[in-house]
Amino acid sequence: MKHFYLKQKVFSVRDKYKVHDANQNVVYHCRSSMFSLRHKLNFFETKSEKLLFTFKRKLLSFMPTYYLYDQEGEHLAKVRRKWTLLRPKVFVESSIANYQIDGDYWSHSFVILDQQHEVASVRKKFLSWGDSYEISIDDDQNDEFLLALVVSIDSIFHSKKSKKRRRY
Repeated sequence: MKHFYLKQKVFSVRDKYKVHDANQNVVYHCRSSMFSLRHKLNFFETKSEKLLFTFKRKLLSFMPTYYLYDQEGEHLAKVRRKWTLLRPKVFVESSIANYQIDGDYWSHSFVILDQQHEVASVRKKFLSWGDSYEISIDDDQNDEFLLALVVSIDSIFHSKKSKKRRRY
């Protein structure tokens, strides 16, 4: 089991995230584009500054939907929130695997399932400055892809609440 920690920068004009490993080294980072009609997030490997993934939010959708692209611009996945009454659900249709992400009532704890098998768990820390998550991923999984999905979860459920949610 691998452990990572995701932390969102609080005082920033655009969304910025850092992903730390178990030794508190920054291994990945993510930032949104400043001037974009669609909410766009770029996910980088910190050591080489290599762009790994790009998320783009679908314009004019009832429920938040993001499209994930690799560094060459190839479509990898569709991440969409499904409307449910009590517990949030997100579905990921991708070329890597199809995932279902189930959350608790307050959207602070999630499990990522691959055909009813838990591949990762995400817990939001309550007493922290900004959004902080503890992420546990099975050893035989694609870490980078799952960490990028966690950033999209934060974007879907918690990002910029003070700005009355983005209206697309």
